[in-house]
Amino acid sequence: METTSGLQSKVVRDLAWLIQAPPVLSEHAGMQLLALPDAAAERATQDWLVSLDQDPQELLSALGAQSGVRRLGFYAAALTQFWLENGPSWDTRRSLSAVPLSSGRSRITAGQLKLVCLRPREALHVESSVKFFADASSEEAPDLGTSSYVGPFLHENLAWRLAEARRKVTCTESLSVQDFLRRELGQVQLRSVYFLKGSTGWYTTDISAALNLTPGARLAVLPKLFWLGPAVARGDPPVILGEDLPGQQEAVATDWPDKVRQDVEEHFGKVQSALLLCELMPSTDGLWVEHSRGFVLPPVWDPTSLMTGQPQGMKSTAEHEPSAPDAPSKWSNQRRKYSERLADTARQPAPSLADAGVHIAVPQRLSEDLTAQHLTSYVLAAKSAARKGDGSRIQRKRLLHGAVQESEAATPGSVCRLVSEALQQLVEVSHPSDSHFLLELLVKPSEVGLAVRDCSLTFEAQPCAARRILDLGIAGGVCLRLAVKFAFRFQFSWDSVDTASAASLFEAALASDRSRLAGLVEYLAACSSLTLPVGSELSTAILQKLALPPADFAVLDLLCQHSPEHTMELTDILVSHGQLKLARKIEARRGDGSAPRVAVHESPEELPEIRLPAEVEVSLISDGCGLDALLQHLAEAGESVVGMDAEWKPWEGRGSDRGGSPVQLLQLAWAEVVYLLDMPALVADAELKLVQLLEILCSPSCILVGFNLEGDLRQLADSYPWLMSGAWRSTIEAVEMSGTSASLDGLCASVLGLRLEKSQQRSRWDLRPLSAQQLAYAALDAWVLLALLGARDSHLELPSLRTLASLPYGHAKRFTRRLELDGGVCAVASTLASLSQGKALQALVREHRSQVVVCKTLACVATLAAGARRLCLAVLPESAEMSLAQLTSSLGCASARLASTEELREHFRQPRGSVGPIGPALPKATVVLHQPLAENSLLSCGGGSPGWHLNLSPQQLQDWTDCIVAPIVAPIAS
Repeated sequence: METTSGLQSKVVRDLAWLIQAPPVLSEHAGMQLLALPDAAAERATQDWLVSLDQDPQELLSALGAQSGVRRLGFYAAALTQFWLENGPSWDTRRSLSAVPLSSGRSRITAGQLKLVCLRPREALHVESSVKFFADASSEEAPDLGTSSYVGPFLHENLAWRLAEARRKVTCTESLSVQDFLRRELGQVQLRSVYFLKGSTGWYTTDISAALNLTPGARLAVLPKLFWLGPAVARGDPPVILGEDLPGQQEAVATDWPDKVRQDVEEHFGKVQSALLLCELMPSTDGLWVEHSRGFVLPPVWDPTSLMTGQPQGMKSTAEHEPSAPDAPSKWSNQRRKYSERLADTARQPAPSLADAGVHIAVPQRLSEDLTAQHLTSYVLAAKSAARKGDGSRIQRKRLLHGAVQESEAATPGSVCRLVSEALQQLVEVSHPSDSHFLLELLVKPSEVGLAVRDCSLTFEAQPCAARRILDLGIAGGVCLRLAVKFAFRFQFSWDSVDTASAASLFEAALASDRSRLAGLVEYLAACSSLTLPVGSELSTAILQKLALPPADFAVLDLLCQHSPEHTMELTDILVSHGQLKLARKIEARRGDGSAPRVAVHESPEELPEIRLPAEVEVSLISDGCGLDALLQHLAEAGESVVGMDAEWKPWEGRGSDRGGSPVQLLQLAWAEVVYLLDMPALVADAELKLVQLLEILCSPSCILVGFNLEGDLRQLADSYPWLMSGAWRSTIEAVEMSGTSASLDGLCASVLGLRLEKSQQRSRWDLRPLSAQQLAYAALDAWVLLALLGARDSHLELPSLRTLASLPYGHAKRFTRRLELDGGVCAVASTLASLSQGKALQALVREHRSQVVVCKTLACVATLAAGARRLCLAVLPESAEMSLAQLTSSLGCASARLASTEELREHFRQPRGSVGPIGPALPKATVVLHQPLAENSLLSCGGGSPGWHLNLSPQQLQDWTDCIVAPIVAPIAS
């Protein structure tokens, strides 16, 4: 149990439990049991599980490809199959699964050949089950053997389960089955084994007894898909996390006993069915680990009908009769999620499989040419199998997946034609979305979930057939989004759609469901015909329908790419619907850009080069007198629209100082003049005037226009924090031009139809004097931002660049957005300035590391007993590992955890990896200093941004902050 609970991934814990849990049966059960052969195999399997836990994607993909995994039995079978096919001790070469079996000559399905693995010297037939039984025997009752072990839902006794297992295992005695396996796997020895695992725990009908087992425990009622591996909870309050698999996405809450008692009593007042309860106790690193588990059974639970001394199975009459409109319980409102009704009617034994026949709707190998009828039959059968949880669909899929590739290799374009014919046949007999079963045949199993254009298999288009697929989608016979994916899969050549036809298609889609509208957006985008008229009722109706919760980001992002002038309206609609995160994501991704005004068909190299107009003055400022002139210009201009750019020494890809190169040149542009500020020279000659200038630029009187402006401002702050600390604001009014293009030269090409020369971009900006080419490049880079903003405002033919760059403040105001910036090193510098300790902040150079103890600061969130939160900063040696348990103890709180990225931004306003103990945003955080550090003379802590460190003594740290000294480092394991 301890080894299993130490694994991080739930699915890997479940798999480890299946492998490592003690078997329910002994070797005296009369069947050969599945087990690892020796201790070496057990060690190899444990190592494999640990490796799988580090990257469980292969396991998750395998489970996601299986149908029926939302049910516990199918889920456990899929885990077992993955182990036998991929585990280190089996060497499985090939496997067969879910082969339907009939009883004797009948064609009625009576069972399945669950799993057969071809190994080097044998074919291993495995039948498996996961079952739970309660020992209902007592001292007064006679010895009833295995029938005294009864299922918690009264579905069967253990004797019945053993009889079922023997029935399934003996299916390989059938001559038909043996002949089938010889044809599929060759002449190898056949061995049949049984694999049954169950959990050891307790059961009670007295809820009070269950709630008082272990003082201090939290409790959780486990859904059925959480019944395998031991539960592990994390977070505040602790929750048991699932996986991105059907039935497991929702986390399971934990609670204190009094609350759980209330919920359980309410449940039994409405639904008479068992609940599986688990106790969790606190462990290391803020985790809660399962301590015990057991069934809480309803007061009416009566096992006597199963304690017959014989195999006995039961079923619930509620499964075959209309259900009564019971008030839903907290845990019974989703069928089979937590529990089932108690069984009350006897079942008849299933027929023997000793003479079973094999009948498979799809052969193991397709011996005939692939036809459209094969594809149509697969879709209909797959839909039925998915509903029933029938695993045979996977075998069908594998068969046809190979047949599809063989057909395309033999005749390129044939698959496109067959898919078109199959989709036409399916229009009358299936739902439009069922065609996804066909699409999955065109993708490698390992690439399921990728965008269609990212998949590696390629198919050639048969133009008429591909056109018919799209026409079916437009007409509604096939889901249009799927039709577009088919067209991409077949590398279809898209034809443009004229504006009138696009408008007619939009009107028809608006009258249908939202999926059709989303598909139309994807279709027109692929045709390069996705444009919406500004201000029209049709455009507003389209945006309103697409933005209804829950909105699809991929569709909205596509719309903004092709019609960026609608981004602001779309963002407003999302905000009005309460989808704030999505609104911020759209705004950050696209900005407030407008559509390209110049259709650029030629490459940027063929466009005319953009040049700074001759009447625009360029002024290089390297001393206080030059700054006086610039400040005078700002005073006379009043409200200003300023193009801003910055240049620094390019990173050369060596060392760890990627962010450590200071800004060398700051460019500020107006329509008539560009000022180039030599930052190192000005810092040395006119620092106070530079601070004054930066305060004005960051004030509401200036609108800053930039391309990746936040990056330039961050680099400026990281370079000169003591200058920016007075000017820094958490939000700045700005216009970000990078929303519609990945590069400034690309934006100039698409909007202005001109080429921006970028050859000087990565030149040595740290060397003096700067060349004339560098100065001309720097001036144009800042000034052209104003022309681009003017083009955004112009709805007519583009005027001259000089006219575009003269956009008034009031017009530019319409395009601004609040640029939110972390405090970072500026907040640290500001705090230190208030303490008259500016010299404490400095770059930590290698030769000084031996003079200080380098520390790391971890931002944490503690939860008090009353539920209130408390922010704290833990300071400990750089190489040490923090103990959350000791931190919790030192703060006297109920629990503590590391702060999330969002919390770092909101409360601490410093980037991860650079957090320090000085300067967090309010409310003020408590600093916890690791006790041994208090004996050192000088500590070097995070300075709020990469490259900056805060050097101070432990006493200064205690004087300047709300500081606690306590041991918080985890002990080193021996």
